Amino acid sequence: MILKKIMLCFFLFFLSFKVNSSSLTDQLSNFFKKEYPFEKNSININVILRTRLKKNIYCKKPFFSVPSNFRYLGLVDVLLTCDKRHYYLQVELQTKGEYIVANRKIPRGTKIQKSDLKILIGRLDILPNNTYLKKEDVINKVTLRDIFPLQPITSFMTRPFWLVHINQNVVIIIHEENFTISSTAISLSNGAENQEIRVKTKNGKILTGIVNKNREVIISV
Repeated sequence: MILKKIMLCFFLFFLSFKVNSSSLTDQLSNFFKKEYPFEKNSININVILRTRLKKNIYCKKPFFSVPSNFRYLGLVDVLLTCDKRHYYLQVELQTKGEYIVANRKIPRGTKIQKSDLKILIGRLDILPNNTYLKKEDVINKVTLRDIFPLQPITSFMTRPFWLVHINQNVVIIIHEENFTISSTAISLSNGAENQEIRVKTKNGKILTGIVNKNREVIISV
């Protein structure tokens, strides 16, 4: 009884929505498609109810709740509120869509080009975590390990392409209200384009700025 109360309080922080349909599975399917529209790379979604119910549940006006940190794939806990009764359901979301794989073997340390990548269509919910779904998210990143043909590419396999390296002399451009100062400093970390890094000036002052495409560090004061 105490456990049920705790679970109910936990679900009060979840987002609730109203769905109408003729069956519980259809209601769940409509709920996810309506309230959580998938990106265009997703082709379809299949909702499977994994909780075995002791009896059939039918609600004219069911309310479904999901965790605020809900992710779109795999197993999801759902709270069904039906005529002041509460049912805790486990639902599996099987989603089919586009994802990125290697078009050839990509050796470790390679800066990834568009020709290195290929789009496949398949089950997104069974792919490794953080698999890339769009080519533009992978291009110009550097591989941290060998990636083999048709292998899904994840964010754990890549890093940004560093324009600035640690302990490198860099040009810093300091923008103040009415003037701009150009000088040099030592970078204290690696940095990719549009990434924030810290630098150490000649007088020992530590500043933070943004790396631009010209390998300069832009500092706003």
